[in-house]
Amino acid sequence: MSAAMKKIALLIETSRAYGRNLLSGVAQFAQSQHDWLMRLMTPEDLHGRCPFAGFDGIIARTVNATALRKISASGLPAVDMSHEQKIPQFLAVGSHDHAIGMMAANFFLGHRFRNFAFCGFKGMKFSDIRRDSFKKIISDAGFKTNEFSFPEPMTDAFFYGEKFDDMHVIELLRKWVQSLPSQTAVFCANDMRAYQLIRAATAESIRIPHDLAVLGSDNDNLICLFSTPPLSSINPNAEGVGYAAARVLHAAMQDPSTVQKRHHKPFYVAPGELIERASTEFYPISPAWLSDLLVFIDRNIANPLSASDVVAHSGRSYPTIEKAFAQAFDETIGQYITRTKMNEAKRLIALGKHSSKEIASLTGFSSPQYFCNAYRRFFGHPPFTLTSSKSSAKWNT
Repeated sequence: MSAAMKKIALLIETSRAYGRNLLSGVAQFAQSQHDWLMRLMTPEDLHGRCPFAGFDGIIARTVNATALRKISASGLPAVDMSHEQKIPQFLAVGSHDHAIGMMAANFFLGHRFRNFAFCGFKGMKFSDIRRDSFKKIISDAGFKTNEFSFPEPMTDAFFYGEKFDDMHVIELLRKWVQSLPSQTAVFCANDMRAYQLIRAATAESIRIPHDLAVLGSDNDNLICLFSTPPLSSINPNAEGVGYAAARVLHAAMQDPSTVQKRHHKPFYVAPGELIERASTEFYPISPAWLSDLLVFIDRNIANPLSASDVVAHSGRSYPTIEKAFAQAFDETIGQYITRTKMNEAKRLIALGKHSSKEIASLTGFSSPQYFCNAYRRFFGHPPFTLTSSKSSAKWNT
């Protein structure tokens, strides 16, 4: 082995998509360096006296007390990807759980829900942060949040050992969902809890999403797509967390004195997008058929949608539809479509990943020029302004 190579120990559970995506992000950074050798370790690998001998750095997420002591005793640069900083000298990188909770709350408020609930893992830091952030936004809007409380102490071992088909949990959830009012929007701390909740609700003949709208987090496709109905979820950007953790470790290995510093502030990585699927495709609005039309508009946001298309889909008269939109939103059908498209465009711009051509296509405009003109008319400014370089642009958000 070349003396220039760096050996990295990874302590990351891989049973769930979040952990695997963390590893993917670490691997992406490692490939860019060309001098990283990584080893995925298990708890059994830590039984020796010096399990980290020969390593240059450590990235960890799910570790027990013994592992924590051995990581600390190693004196190596170490990055904690749970961002809980269980050891003071650990560098910490994690998902921006506050932002995830806020995203969930604003999404449900945008769908005009008035009943809210949170279902998570009380005592697990990531879940508590998402809950508190969600509840604050809901409270600021003038509403209360019902909360599922698990009666048993939640530990790391219990959390990571819990199964999707845990009938004890599902039975507790069945009792809880019976207490929720109809048309409640439930944000779940992760997709597993959301999957269990949907199973519990279905067993009680509660319709998803008409009686209970369910939103998860992690965007685990295996769970989301095979849930019945398919589960909406927030992408926490685990790959970005893994990549950032690797970058932080690289910097620490470049400057070993960093490891000796204490009270490092955690670095939070912004979440990705909220991917809406059938479990939240509902608006608690009267008349009931109007909710179906709003879902129809959402589903066709990338198409050149017109008021006539909405009326044709409804099977009702034009005056009836216009009256319903005026009463519910104080807007015409066309104005509601335009506002929906413009808000989606603004959201896409804020992500900073799309060109004007791509955003025009994603919001149903025939050309970037047509999109930019519509955006300027709606918001009073263009979607982007040219910088001094003709080849670059700065997005307005």
